[in-house]
Amino acid sequence: MNVAIVGAGAAGLMAASFIKDEYEIHIFDHNEKIGKKLFITGKGRCNITNSCEVQDLIENINTNKYFCYSPFYDFT
Repeated sequence: MNVAIVGAGAAGLMAASFIKDEYEIHIFDHNEKIGKKLFITGKGRCNITNSCEVQDLIENINTNKYFCYSPFYDFT
């Protein structure tokens, strides 16, 4: 079965990730690449993925180091 997802933002990409093994997915968005708005969210502060220790992540944030302090410790 084919599934069309209109909108390649957070919700659309998350929906696609949940059904990717069961359906053939086609994602449509008005931007030239998917996830574009996620990339610019929070001026880059919200795009942190790493497997190092939380304190190492915090020490490597350029501005406002404690902006993500609580989420890093709440959602390890």
